[in-house]
Amino acid sequence: MMQKERDSWLKRRIMKLTMLEKRAVNGPRQAAQTAATALELLENVELPEHPTCLELGCGQGALARLMVERFGARMTATDFDPAQVRLAASRLGDLGERVTFRVVDARALPFHDGEFDAVFSLVVMHHIPGGWRQVVAEASRVLHSKGLFVFTDLYLPRGFAWIFGKLFPRFDQLAFDPLKEALGENGLKIMYHTQEIRGGMAFGKTIASKA
Repeated sequence: MMQKERDSWLKRRIMKLTMLEKRAVNGPRQAAQTAATALELLENVELPEHPTCLELGCGQGALARLMVERFGARMTATDFDPAQVRLAASRLGDLGERVTFRVVDARALPFHDGEFDAVFSLVVMHHIPGGWRQVVAEASRVLHSKGLFVFTDLYLPRGFAWIFGKLFPRFDQLAFDPLKEALGENGLKIMYHTQEIRGGMAFGKTIASKA
C-alpha cells in the first residue's frame, strides 16, 4: 500500500515483531492466553449468531480459531506481516472457508463500510506509532451501526505519556487518554474497560460500541 511506502524505516520496524517477539507470541502458551483474554472480554457482550468478524494482527490464529469454534463466526484474519498471515493460514487450514486471510495495513482497511459485527485488535495499536488514530477510524468505519471494537493494548503510564508526548510530539505513541478521545471522535463509546500494570506499562482490555 502507499501508506507503507511513506513510512520511515523505524516505523516499519516497530510495526513488525522481532524474532524474539515472534517466538513468544507464536507459542502454545500465548495462544491459550489470547483465547482466555478474548473469552473474558466477550463475557461482557452478546454477539449476534454467526458474527462476521475482523481481526487486526492475527498472529498465529488463536483468536480466529476460538471465534469460529466457540461462536460460529466467519473470520477475516489480517496482519501487517505476511509471515504471520502464512503461519495463521497453515495452522487454521482445518477451518476451511470459515476464515479468510489477508495481508493488510490496519490504517487503510480494504473493506466496505459497515461490513463487520466486531473488530478485534489484541495488543496491536501500540505497534503503530503515529498511525493508531487511523486504526481507530478504520475500525469504526468497517463496523455496522451496532458493531463492537474489542481490543487490548499496552499504554505508557499517564505521567510518562505526557512527558514523552512533549519530547516527541510527532511520534504520537499510544496512550489511553488520547485513545479514549479518538474513540469518541469516531462514534465509539466505551462500554467495558479494565486495566492493570504489567512490567511498568498499563495493560488495558476494552470494548467500545457504535450503538
